[in-house]
Amino acid sequence: MGLPRRHLRPLVLAFLILAPAAVMATAAEVSSVIYSTDFSSDPGWVTNNPYTNHWDEMTGMFHYYLRDSTNTFVYKKIPYNGESFRLEYDLFPLRTDFQSSFRLGLGNRDMVINQGTTLISEFENGPYGNITWIRVIDQSNQRRETSSYSGQSYSSGLPYSGPSVRFSDGTPYHVVIEYSREQKTAGIAISFLDNKSLFWGYTLSNIVNLGPMDRIYISTIGDFENPSAAAEGDIDNVVMRLVFPSTVPETPTATSSTTMVTGGEPRTSPATQPMTSTAPVTTTKGTPIPAILAIAALALGTLFVLATRR
Repeated sequence: MGLPRRHLRPLVLAFLILAPAAVMATAAEVSSVIYSTDFSSDPGWVTNNPYTNHWDEMTGMFHYYLRDSTNTFVYKKIPYNGESFRLEYDLFPLRTDFQSSFRLGLGNRDMVINQGTTLISEFENGPYGNITWIRVIDQSNQRRETSSYSGQSYSSGLPYSGPSVRFSDGTPYHVVIEYSREQKTAGIAISFLDNKSLFWGYTLSNIVNLGPMDRIYISTIGDFENPSAAAEGDIDNVVMRLVFPSTVPETPTATSSTTMVTGGEPRTSPATQPMTSTAPVTTTKGTPIPAILAIAALALGTLFVLATRR
């Protein structure tokens, strides 16, 4: 006589839980944190203007005050050799005068904002208001960029075709800059820090010929628009990860996604979650697939034996 139905029910439930977990694990991302700071202590960033750009012990953040024509720079060297990466930070803009900008990204030792090699995010107050940018300049000085102002034309790169989006001083944001060497793309995703909802995002395609970039940096080098205008605020929770392609094809899901733009067309990409704290340098990855599959198989085998045993 087979196992009573009441005994089979928990086994069936266990299998139904484990089987989807095995499928979900195929979408796990493998990444390695190579730099992380939450500014709870002095991060030792290098700057040529420590009076206006410095670690603030009282707030536990890094304060910036940037004016054009000052050739101000702030940087932290990192061990980067051209891999796919994700750079995240929290931004608290307090003041962005007309014709001023805040820029943070990955670049080379020259730290020039309009020459290669760099992949940078920008919060600018210009002719179109307070708009944000994603900009890539390769080692041949080929520039690809897009802003959150709808329909603006560029010397290279496709215009953003969605509704214009403008940031506000006094509103905190979480910024994610991503580069995929395998897919030859570079993208930005900006979300509101308070409620994690998407503010603006864009992905540039055909990103090749990126040269050496060895530092996270903030800079006004090469900017001479208005020496009287200033951008001021704070940054927090800076994390740099190397991202490695999964060896198992990902399983697309309809949940936890946000609308981005690629070459002027919408696409779906994983939602960005603000970083609220940072951890020591570690390697993170999803649960190993073989282990989950083995557990699921064991549950199924046990279920089959018990159901057929006389």
